[in-house]
Amino acid sequence: MLQEFKEFALKGNVLDLAVAVVMGAAFNKIVTSLVENIIMPLIGLLFGEVNFAENWSAFGIKYGIFIQSIIDFLIVAVALFIFVKIANTLVKPKDEEVEEAVEEHIVLLTEIRDSLRNK
Repeated sequence: MLQEFKEFALKGNVLDLAVAVVMGAAFNKIVTSLVENIIMPLIGLLFGEVNFAENWSAFGIKYGIFIQSIIDFLIVAVALFIFVKIANTLVKPKDEEVEEAVEEHIVLLTEIRDSLRNK
């Protein structure tokens, strides 16, 4: 059972997932800092307040926290979208190179097959 766990834990997918979780946590810190220290103060300038969560409420309902959460979510979603687009752009040329290499190998293998048939 220990051997099975070791094989499972060291598989590429599990290690990739672990790296993704750590990178996600680090990326979360960056986006949180962007929201808290840059974007929300700018929005606060427009509305005259920086902290919606504390100052926006009515009848004990803190709707400012909800507004803050929506803004945070939208900013995180946009940041992730941009990050994924950039990552896909960087990875895509490698995929195209691999595809071209495979096509070249197919052509070469076809030529070798035809050459062997003719002999």
